[in-house]
Amino acid sequence: MEPEKSIIKEFLNGGWLVPLIGAAAMFARLLSGNDHLSVKQQFKRIATAAIAAGIAWFVLEQTEVSSLMKAITYGIIGVVSPEVIGGVVRLGKRFEKRPLKFLKKK
Repeated sequence: MEPEKSIIKEFLNGGWLVPLIGAAAMFARLLSGNDHLSVKQQFKRIATAAIAAGIAWFVLEQTEVSSLMKAITYGIIGVVSPEVIGGVVRLGKRFEKRPLKFLKKK
């Protein structure tokens, strides 16, 4: 069987729960925080956390790490996903403005 098909099969067999873990972690963060976010902003953060945890599942699924460590990682990614994604976007924009600054050897 092709590797792409087997990982999708694994995702359908149980990996789909991982985005729910990420979304639940973000939901818990929103419930415990004092941020005054609109319903739309809260939904966007929960969806972002679910997507980020899903991507993490595809990255970590084939690694030799205990299931507990993977579950903890998915939850943490769900909690911090808006900041991580915001940082990656900012880094990408800086690279776009001055790519040679990032490529120059020191």
